[in-house]
Amino acid sequence: MSQDRLHVVIAGGGVAAVESLLALRDLAGHRVEITIVSPEREFLYRPVTVAEAFDRGEAHAYPLDEIVRYEGGGELIWDRLESVDAAECVAVTRSGARVPFDALVVAAGAIATEPLPGALTFRGRGDVAALRGVLDELVTGSARSVALTMPAERTWPLPIYELALMTAMHLHECGTGAAVWLVTPEEEPLELFGPAGSRAIEGMLKACEIRLLTSSRPASVRGHALVLAGGGEVYVDRVITLPQLVGPRLRGLPHDQHGFIPVDSHGRVSGLDRVYAAGDVAAFPLKQGGLAAQQADAVAETIAAELGVPITPKPFTPVLRGLLMTDGAPLYLRAEPQRLSHETTVAAEAGPRRRSPAAASVAAGRPLWWPDAKIAGRYLGPFLASARPQPLASALLTDRVAGPAPPSAAHDDDARTLALMLADYDARWGDYDAAADVLDGAETLHGMLPPEYETKRREWRGAERIGHPPVG
Repeated sequence: MSQDRLHVVIAGGGVAAVESLLALRDLAGHRVEITIVSPEREFLYRPVTVAEAFDRGEAHAYPLDEIVRYEGGGELIWDRLESVDAAECVAVTRSGARVPFDALVVAAGAIATEPLPGALTFRGRGDVAALRGVLDELVTGSARSVALTMPAERTWPLPIYELALMTAMHLHECGTGAAVWLVTPEEEPLELFGPAGSRAIEGMLKACEIRLLTSSRPASVRGHALVLAGGGEVYVDRVITLPQLVGPRLRGLPHDQHGFIPVDSHGRVSGLDRVYAAGDVAAFPLKQGGLAAQQADAVAETIAAELGVPITPKPFTPVLRGLLMTDGAPLYLRAEPQRLSHETTVAAEAGPRRRSPAAASVAAGRPLWWPDAKIAGRYLGPFLASARPQPLASALLTDRVAGPAPPSAAHDDDARTLALMLADYDARWGDYDAAADVLDGAETLHGMLPPEYETKRREWRGAERIGHPPVG
């Protein structure tokens, strides 16, 4: 390592890891020397795997060594991060290799678990064959109904809606009368995306004759019944759900009870110097590729500023961008959690469109950002926009419909607002322990909680200990 260069170790091979690499190269250039520690040799464009079972798309895989070479080179270690010796500034891999660092970016991802025994958990390419098996049963008549559901409101919702829409359209094309249910704990479909998203998806579900059941959280599968929390059942032959994510519990790093790493709004790991975390491994409650990229950007800007690059690092300020794949034209969704109470806009593909620059909830039949990719990463999106990635030029992710930037003092509140909303979702279902954990993470992110949420956390912790809901 050259004495005038910072040695940055990036642990992981997914969205947050690659976005960190691209951002650091753009911001800090040759001031950084980068080592990638990854158990995977390819970056898989995972969101598109939903379409593979229906032959509607194919998720591309990009060799990580090519990405690193395009971006100026660096060392690659094909191994998994096992632990961190923060005092010695050493990352330890599963094989026992000790990798020194000046700064460590932990982007090791999360572990996908099956939340609903008896259901098919769709986690990606590895479950495509099983999903095709369920589709075959529905087409041949050996199964006459299917319910698609997600385990909790903090789950990124788009994949389950894509699966429901594509399943319904596939069955219609095959001439079968099998019933398709979409069972969601949300009060409104695509609730995270606000009124515009809900109105747009309701019409699509109705057109596909999908039976929508909201405010219904799955509890178990018993025979031919999907049992709902709080009572009630949906009688179906097959159930498909999404995974529940847990953290890897890396030794030497702090983590919450679910294994996720608490970080502040710039991605700094609590209590440690020169150690950062971004993406699914971080304790932010909502896990999604675009948010992982935004977290990685905040980390890269912080590292670059500490190197003397003349920038003011911006905190993680979540903007939700979702491209909903269907059997036809996609639906583009965008929402800003801090401003969802403001005016909303629904834009149609045809005819005159009314657009408000202050819209916090937008749904459209045309792209709302460029490049119009599933993973809207500031650097990753343009980098992968061509069939073969090329070195990053000056073009970065650009919103085509966006409101004015919020005041700088409100940036930290955006991430906290989304976290508080997700905590309320958990509490709404009586999952008080999970809700309190989300507030712990929000406190780390921002440094404090609003007084009313301090009170809620005390009540939720107490309710979990005594086993009944808080009063009031």
